[in-house]
Amino acid sequence: MNFIRNDCITCKVRSCSILNQCDLETLATISAHKISKSIRKGERLFGEGDPVQGVCFIKKGFLKIELNGKQGRPLVLQFAGKGTILGHRTSALHQTHNYSATAVTEVQYCYIPFNQFREITKHSQSLQEQIINQILVELDLVQKRATYLAHKTVKEKVAQALLLLAEAYGYEEKKQSFSIGFCRQDIADLAGTTKEQVSKIFKELQKDKLIRCTAKKFSYIHIEMLQKISGIDT
Repeated sequence: MNFIRNDCITCKVRSCSILNQCDLETLATISAHKISKSIRKGERLFGEGDPVQGVCFIKKGFLKIELNGKQGRPLVLQFAGKGTILGHRTSALHQTHNYSATAVTEVQYCYIPFNQFREITKHSQSLQEQIINQILVELDLVQKRATYLAHKTVKEKVAQALLLLAEAYGYEEKKQSFSIGFCRQDIADLAGTTKEQVSKIFKELQKDKLIRCTAKKFSYIHIEMLQKISGIDT
C-alpha cells in the first residue's frame, strides 16, 4: 500500500475536528508525521481490547463504534464520521481500546503513531486543551446514552437513532436525501432494541409522514417531530 502525506493546515475536514483550534506549529508537526490510509467496508479499524498503536482522524466514510454486549450482542455507541478522532483516550494504565470500530462504508483516515502523537501533545497547549474538551464531551454523551437506554420507550429510542444518523450524514430537510450504510440490525443495536421493532416503528413513522424511506435510502426525515418524540429539546 502506498501512503500519502497531507497537510492539516489546508485540510477541509479540519474544520469539524479537534485540530480546528490548534496553532499552526502543531498542525505542521502533525502533518509531518501522519500518513493517509483507508479500509474497506466491513473491515475493522481496531477491536475491543486491541493495543492502542496510533491515533486516527476520520476524513471520509463512516464507522460504527460498539461494545461487546450480553450474549455476544453488540451495543452500538455511535456512528463516527468525518472529523472524528479515535485512539486518543489512553494512558500508562489504559493502553488498549475499550471499544471496536468497524467500517460500514469505505473509510479514509489519517494515522499517526501514538508515541509521536503523545510527544506532539506534550509540547502543544492548544492540542492538550482540545483533547481534554473532547474527552469531556465523550463522557457526557456516554452518561446521557446510559440514561437514555434505561428510561426511554422503543419509539423514543428509534427516533433518537434516526436523529443520530441524520446528524452523521449532514441531513437537511430542504436540501438532500441520504443513503445510509447501516442495516436495520445496526440501527436496532444503536437503539437497544430488535430489528423487528425498528421495522415496526419505521412503518408507524412513515404512516404519520414523519419519514420517507426505501431500504437504506431516506428521502425525508421530519427532524423537529422526531426531536419531540425522542424528548430532545429543540
